[in-house]
Amino acid sequence: MIKYTPFIQKSILNIDIIITASKLYGYQRQKVDYISRGLDLNQHDWKKILYILSENIKTRVINVIPQRGKLPYIKFKNLLDKQAQDVIIETLRNYKINGKLISEEGDELFGNEDYYIIADPIDGTTNLSRGLQPSVLSLSVATAPFQNSVIAGIVSNFYTNETYYAEKDKGAWLNEFLIKPAPYITYQEGLIGLELSKNPKLEKMHNLIIKSKHIREEGCSAASLCHVADGSLDAHIDLRDIVRATDISSGLFIIREAGGVFSINDELFGDLPLTRETRCNIITANSKKLHDEIKNLIDEK
Repeated sequence: MIKYTPFIQKSILNIDIIITASKLYGYQRQKVDYISRGLDLNQHDWKKILYILSENIKTRVINVIPQRGKLPYIKFKNLLDKQAQDVIIETLRNYKINGKLISEEGDELFGNEDYYIIADPIDGTTNLSRGLQPSVLSLSVATAPFQNSVIAGIVSNFYTNETYYAEKDKGAWLNEFLIKPAPYITYQEGLIGLELSKNPKLEKMHNLIIKSKHIREEGCSAASLCHVADGSLDAHIDLRDIVRATDISSGLFIIREAGGVFSINDELFGDLPLTRETRCNIITANSKKLHDEIKNLIDEK
């Protein structure tokens, strides 16, 4: 298995390099797919299933990348989303997984609703279609259609192959490394992810903007949540009322397993119906102290 150094992982910045990267670890993907087809997958071995789904999605998406520049932007973006969704459906059918797929791109039932697979097949599609980082796939599995019933989650970067994985009560990992959030730092000095595009609630975010020295917007909710989990960001905040449950389910679970803190619609570790229609506000942070500091800034008049 090829392992990239953090420097190389962070340095792959151009969409065209996806093709080069796919050649470098293409053997690994072929090997995973070959082995997986010979497995009698246990319904409870969700780590194996999620990694197979992840590899299949990345392989399919990488094969579509050469169409960039040949199609109008919107058509190319829609093609990316469709290909990623199709390969999830194909994989779940091939391995006879019983469950309901709840996806940003459409729901699908496979046998009984024993499990719920929550998917944003490509989070950061606009980034990916324009050649910008980050862009990731995001998948979680739950025993009921609610966030607090999630038992496993994976988020994987199309550019770098960095893969975050968490399993209930077993911690969170970036590739082979156990991850934890950064220690507490004041809001003013922290590195803060703040969603501002599409529907900014500037009246709510005024204090957050003027009191922070270091604001970032990555354009990819799942990636930003994982960056809180691994300590790259100190907090990530989305007050726009538009982020979908499918975008954030896996990332929130990974934060929780890593030891971070989040609130959903002002409720600490709140629950969330896992549907395509569910939208919410979130505050995530490396610690409850920073979370409460952020909440106080929002409430401050």
